[in-house]
Amino acid sequence: MKIFSTEQIRQWDRFTIDHEPISSIDLMERAAQACFQYLKENISASAYWVFAGNGNNGGDGLAIARLLKHQGHEVSVYQVGSARMSDDCQTNLDRLRNMGIDYKVIISTEDIPPPPQGDVCIIDALLGTGQDRPLEGTYKALVDAVNTWNLPVFSIDLPTGLPADRPAGSSSVIRARYTLSFQLPKLAFFMPENDEYVGEWVVLDIGLSSQFYNAQDSTLDLTEIREIRQMIRPRKKSSHKGSHGTALLLAGSRGMMGAAILAARACLRSGAGKLVAQIPGAGLDLMQGAVPEAICLADENHFSLEKLPAGLNSFEAVGAGPGLGKSAATRGLIDQLLSSVRVPLVLDADALNIIAEQGWQNRIPPGTIITPHIKEFERLFGCYDRHHQRVQAALDMAAELGIYIVLKGRYSLVATPGKKGYFNPTGNSGMAKAGTGDVLTGMVTGLLAQGYEQATACRLAVFLHGMAGDLARSEHSEYGIIASDLIEKIGFCYLKVF
Repeated sequence: MKIFSTEQIRQWDRFTIDHEPISSIDLMERAAQACFQYLKENISASAYWVFAGNGNNGGDGLAIARLLKHQGHEVSVYQVGSARMSDDCQTNLDRLRNMGIDYKVIISTEDIPPPPQGDVCIIDALLGTGQDRPLEGTYKALVDAVNTWNLPVFSIDLPTGLPADRPAGSSSVIRARYTLSFQLPKLAFFMPENDEYVGEWVVLDIGLSSQFYNAQDSTLDLTEIREIRQMIRPRKKSSHKGSHGTALLLAGSRGMMGAAILAARACLRSGAGKLVAQIPGAGLDLMQGAVPEAICLADENHFSLEKLPAGLNSFEAVGAGPGLGKSAATRGLIDQLLSSVRVPLVLDADALNIIAEQGWQNRIPPGTIITPHIKEFERLFGCYDRHHQRVQAALDMAAELGIYIVLKGRYSLVATPGKKGYFNPTGNSGMAKAGTGDVLTGMVTGLLAQGYEQATACRLAVFLHGMAGDLARSEHSEYGIIASDLIEKIGFCYLKVF
């Protein structure tokens, strides 16, 4: 699913009106009907307070109010601002009057009503995507007041005060419990700074032109399950372990063998035919006991990795980083690896930290996949005040270095060398636990070993990884998930996708 800019969305509306053809007021009615239907199916409030601005977002709100009233709900309408209304907003206000629905006008802060009593749902239809600067005056005072009411707020298309393409610039933004977005999600939904404002978001189809959508390019997409289904290759009945690749994992150090074990198990669960794990000598018994399916190579160094195995480039994929530590010996190993690897490579955790400390970013081989969390990313590429800046930096660095960057987070981003990025929708806060990143490293490595190209391996891995977390949540809650739970759900994810 493409993520459009605010300007593209405006053009999409206009194109639909001009080419479907449909009038703008009827398109507004479609949007209102979609919101009304969602409220009808998901909310059981006894009354609704609708706050509407003077533009088209306000027109949406007034139409929703009319539909709610027609259904028999108690509805109070507050029209905010003294500016001239858009034509479609005025039409919907006239329709509201014809139904005999009273409405109040809020011109100044003195007109802001006291908080409602009882089971009331607030509909925020003040500004939508029409506001791109911090709120002032009456709008700011109203938003600040609504945020103190502790009532469920449904924002139409976008919470008032929130820019569509970046994080909020001030604290005066509606804190919605749900945001009902039209046709596509907004870029702002994927910024962690905006979580408290957006709440849960839902995309409602209002029938905008598919011709326009198909003709438009987007820098950022949201991966959908239908794409994942198309990516996964069915296995041949006559295949054997050699048909699905051999992966090499460079992982572990004293006290950190758990990371190596998690990555190894995840690699195999992801479908790799065979795994060779190069580990410190002291970890041999631990690894063979925990992952009997893995072939273990014990490094001469007892507590960390020091030497690459013979035949490095005979493997289909190499993963390095989980639990490695940053000893002088391991720094030498990463130095050797960057110089000599010629097969698909995944770098994570301490492999990335060593690269950052040594300033070896330009030595990362083209085509490599790196999987940093935000702090690891900033060690590599600098600090950023806002996540949209970090997203742009990931796209820029992926293009500059010719690598693939999986920037981990609630909506993990896969940035590709072609300056195309993909947000991932699956996963939950229960996955914010030590070890889940090691699981992802193993999964990406396992998919590469099976012959998936890099962008596909990244997108598949983060989607299935997040889905595994969602399945684990259903059993353990977001509080009780541990990294091992994800590994046990990987196989179920394949079944669920198919």
